Amino acid sequence: MLHQLPDRSLNDAVDRKALATHLMEVARHLKPGVAQPSGVPVSDVRLEELRQLLLGREIEILQRLTQEVENPDLLATSVGRVLPSAIEHAYSDPRLGQVLVPTLEKAAENSIRSDPRALVNVLYPLILPALRRSIGESIDETFQSLNETLKHSLSLRGLRWRWEAWRTGIPFAEVVLKHTLVYQVEHAFLIHRKTGLLISHVAAENAASQDPQLVSSMLSAIQDFVHDSFTSENQQGLDSLQLGELRLWSEPGPLATLVAVIRGTPQEGLRDTLGSSLARIHADRARELENFDGDSSGFEDVEKALQELVKIGQQMPRSRGHVLRMAFRIICLLSVAAAGLWAFNWLNEDRRWQGYLEDLRAQPGIVITEASRRGGFFVVSGMRDPLAVDPDTMIKDSGLPAERVIASWAPYEALDSDFVLRRVQKSLSPPTSVSLSLQDGRIVATGSAPSDWLLRAQDAERVMPAGAPQLDLSKVENADAGDKAKWDAFLSLLRAEPGIVITQATYQNGKYSIAGLRDPLSYDPKDAMRDAGLDPERISSNWAPYQSLDPPFVIRRLEASLEPPPSVTLTVENGHIIGRGSATKAWLDRARLAARLLPSGAPGLDVSQIINSDAEKTARLREAIDKVRLALQSRSIGFDYKVALPSAGQEEILDAIARDLNEIATLSTPDVRAKVTLTGHSDNAGEGTYNLALSVARAEAVRALLRKRGVDPDLLSVRGAGPLEPIDNGTTKEAYAANRRVSFTVGIEEPK
Repeated sequence: MLHQLPDRSLNDAVDRKALATHLMEVARHLKPGVAQPSGVPVSDVRLEELRQLLLGREIEILQRLTQEVENPDLLATSVGRVLPSAIEHAYSDPRLGQVLVPTLEKAAENSIRSDPRALVNVLYPLILPALRRSIGESIDETFQSLNETLKHSLSLRGLRWRWEAWRTGIPFAEVVLKHTLVYQVEHAFLIHRKTGLLISHVAAENAASQDPQLVSSMLSAIQDFVHDSFTSENQQGLDSLQLGELRLWSEPGPLATLVAVIRGTPQEGLRDTLGSSLARIHADRARELENFDGDSSGFEDVEKALQELVKIGQQMPRSRGHVLRMAFRIICLLSVAAAGLWAFNWLNEDRRWQGYLEDLRAQPGIVITEASRRGGFFVVSGMRDPLAVDPDTMIKDSGLPAERVIASWAPYEALDSDFVLRRVQKSLSPPTSVSLSLQDGRIVATGSAPSDWLLRAQDAERVMPAGAPQLDLSKVENADAGDKAKWDAFLSLLRAEPGIVITQATYQNGKYSIAGLRDPLSYDPKDAMRDAGLDPERISSNWAPYQSLDPPFVIRRLEASLEPPPSVTLTVENGHIIGRGSATKAWLDRARLAARLLPSGAPGLDVSQIINSDAEKTARLREAIDKVRLALQSRSIGFDYKVALPSAGQEEILDAIARDLNEIATLSTPDVRAKVTLTGHSDNAGEGTYNLALSVARAEAVRALLRKRGVDPDLLSVRGAGPLEPIDNGTTKEAYAANRRVSFTVGIEEPK
C-alpha cells in the first residue's frame, strides 16, 4: 500500500515526522532487535530502499537546487532567465524606481570617473544640434529686434522709446523688443511620432479652426518631406515654420511631437515651456503613447495640459499716463472729426434736399406749397394729381433717407393735356378702331366706332372742365350705320336654313347678340355671318344643340351610324326613307333596329326592298360545297411506311385539292362558312400510341402543304384516327398502303 501512494499526496497532506515515527515502528515489528535511533540507519537496506521510494524525488530536487545556489555561474544563469519578466511585472510598482535609482546613479558616477570619454561620445550628437539651434534662434531674435528698431526709429513711438532708453540706460533695441514682443498660442497639437496620427488638439477661443486631423496629417507630411529631402547625421526635423503672422514651433519627443501655432513674436522661453509640458506627458503616459493606435479617448489629462499651453501669451504693456494722453488726443480728434462730419453731412443733405425739391417742381401734376427742415426731418406738402409721378419713388434717387422725409399731398386734378388725355382714355375706353391724340391743344378722336360709344363720347365732350383741352369727335365715323341691313340679311339667311331655330336677336353696346337652337349637321352661323358681310368678333352667339327631324338630317345621321355598303342607297319618298340594294344579314339587322329607335315624328326607315346578300352567298356556298365535297372525299393523300410526309408523285392531287378549297373559301361569309377536316390514318403495324401520333403528324403535314398553296389555315382542322378507321381491313401490303392516308371531310359552319 505504501508503494501505491503518490508523491504529491505525501508531500501535501502527510506529516513527515509522524511518518518517520510510524515507519520506525513498522521496522521494529519486522525486526524486533532494532533500537530507536535519531535517524534512519544506513546499514538497514530495507529502510534505505523505503526512503528512496518515498522521498527520492525531493532528495533529487534538493540536490539540484543546492548545486545551483552554491555555483555562482549557474545561479546567474537562472536569475537571468527570470529577471526580464520580474522587471516587467514590477514596472508599475514605484518601489522598483526607489530601489534601482541609487544603484544606477552610483554605477553611472563610477563609469564617468573611470572613462569620461564615453559620456562625451554619448552627448556629442545631442549637444551640437542644441548649440546650433540656440545660436540660430538667438540670431533670429537679434534680427527681429533690429527689424523692429529700424521700423520705429523715425516714428513718434520710436522717439518716446529712445527717450526711455536714454533715461533708463537700457539699450534702444531691448526697449523696442520689450514693447513689441506680443504673442499668443492659438493651437496646440500632440501628434504620434511613429504613425503621424493626432492624439489631442486644443485651440484658443478666438483662433480660426480647421480640421485638426487634416492639419496633423499635413504637419507630418511636411516633417517627412524635410527629413527625406535634407537628411543629416543627427536626423533633425523641421522645428520652426513661419506663415505670415503665425509661427509653428515643433518640439519632438521619443513617442510624440508637440506642435504649437503662435501668433506674433514669442519669447524663446516658450520653447522650454513646450519641452517641459511634452516631457510630463511622456513621463505620465509613456505606455499609452507607445501603444497608441488612433483612439484618442482616455487622454483627457493630455488635453488639459494642452489647454494650459493655449492660455500662454504676452500683451504689450501700456502705462496709465500714456493711455490717458492717448485717450485725450483721440477724444479731441474725434470731436473735430465729428464736427467736420456733421457740417459735411448737413451741407450734403441740404444739397440733396434742394435737388429733390427742384425735381418735384419740374414734375407735372405736383404743386409744392411748403418745404422746410424741422428737428432733423425734411417736411414737404402740397397738391398732387393721382396720375402724376409718386414723390416717394423720387426720394431714393435723391439720396435722402426716406424715414426722415415727411410728405403730405392733397389730391387734385391737373388740366395738363397729358393728364386730361389719360383720363379721357380711361373713362371712355375707346374701341381698338378709335385712336385719341393731342393736336393743337385739342384731344382729337379718329377712326370708326359703334353708335353707343359715340353717344357716351358726346356726353363726355359736353362735361369737359373749363380750361381743359376740348374733345373733338368730328373725325369718328359711325360704324353701325351700314350694319343694320347686313344684320337683317343675316337673320333672314339663318331663318331660311333647316336645322336652325332663332329664339333671340338683339343689339346692345355696339355688339350684336343672337341665340337659338342648331342641329350640328346644319349650316354654320359663322359662315352665314361672313356671307352677310358681318364681323364675327362683334356678334355674340349662343346656340343650344338639338336634333332636327327633317328627312335630310335624319338620312345623314342614319348614314353616319349605319355606314351602309355601296350596294345600298337611302332616299326620301313621300316623307319616308326608302332603302334599296343588297346588304348582309348583319347590316340588315342593325338597320331594322335603327328604324325601331327613330324618334316619334321622324320619317320612318323602310328596308324591305334591300336583298339579303348572305342568303345568296350561302346558297352558292352550299352548291359549291356539294360540288366539291364528293371530289374531296374521294381523294386521299398516301404515305409510305412510318413516314409523316406524303409519298412522291402526289403534287398534282394537292394542287387540285388546294384549288377546290380556295374556291370554297371565296364563297364563305362571316355567318356561313365552310370547314374542312383533315383526318390522318395509319396501318395497324406497331404500337397504337405511335400510330396515333403518326396519323396526326401526317394530317399536319398535309395542312402545311395546302397552306403553302394559298389555302387559309383557319379553313382547315386536323385530327388523328390512327389505325381505328381503316379503309381496308385486310393484312396485305396493299391493304396497309391504302390505310396510310389523309382523308378530307367538308362541312358548313353556321352561327348559333
